[in-house]
Amino acid sequence: MTIECPYCGLRAAKLKHQGVHHKVDPTFGPFDLLECQRCGSLGTSPLPTLSRLAEFYSSYRDHRPDWYNAALKDNALSSQYQFYARFLMSHLRKGGTWADVGAGHGEVSSIISSQLPKSAGTAIDIGERPKGIPDAVEYIPKDLNKGGWASSIAQKFDLVFAVAVWEHVVNPAQFAAESLSLVAEGGKLILITPDNGSLAAKVLGKRWPYFEPGEHLSIPTRAGAIACLHRAAVKSGLDEKHVSIAARRLSVGYSIRYVLQVLRVKRIAKLVPTNLAAPLPTGILAAIAQRA
Repeated sequence: MTIECPYCGLRAAKLKHQGVHHKVDPTFGPFDLLECQRCGSLGTSPLPTLSRLAEFYSSYRDHRPDWYNAALKDNALSSQYQFYARFLMSHLRKGGTWADVGAGHGEVSSIISSQLPKSAGTAIDIGERPKGIPDAVEYIPKDLNKGGWASSIAQKFDLVFAVAVWEHVVNPAQFAAESLSLVAEGGKLILITPDNGSLAAKVLGKRWPYFEPGEHLSIPTRAGAIACLHRAAVKSGLDEKHVSIAARRLSVGYSIRYVLQVLRVKRIAKLVPTNLAAPLPTGILAAIAQRA
């Protein structure tokens, strides 16, 4: 295969899964999933067109698995958002500025805004301002799949982050470069995403919750994430003296009820309180680039 790895850029990949479709929408596909022979990151061929992606996401609620809808309905996802928010706030100085890129319905933005009311937050995503984003948080509509989306944003932020976004964009390297361009001197970029090199991914295979052909267009490994951030730094005109890059695995705090729903143990799930959570190594990483 000769497609370019979306993370490290190597043009050498091996076929991992052939002719797969989205788990919920069987009309979305077929896709071949290819694994980079250098960094192990996963890519999609062919990529869906932007118009097909827009069509898919316009009815996104219809494409969520039953266990996700159940977790959303009973608020069992809140422990995850709380974990992400706490992790991100630990990297933000008091009174600092932050930008939530691909903010979705504002799940993480809302928590950070309420916990750090003296910080100045900005949410960035496509379309109109979601109702879940607090009034105190500025909203900037941008299509993250269109090149140059960050060029018109003049402000620089102490912390720029994206939670479960990197795997959705058509060009992860471009997305990382544009996100890094928004980071102020001394600030950080944090991209939280599934890890194709994780034990969970290897053991569960197609049963891994983050195996979503057509929806998750690529999934990095730690090596791929680091390589991609290095490429982003070069594109932004930063050398090793001006940026330090790392990637670490995260044991995310998941609601036990959510986990039981994923495993389809519905009867027991109903008996478990939604606030009962535990940190689990489900295959998530945080890629971090810090500017000097």
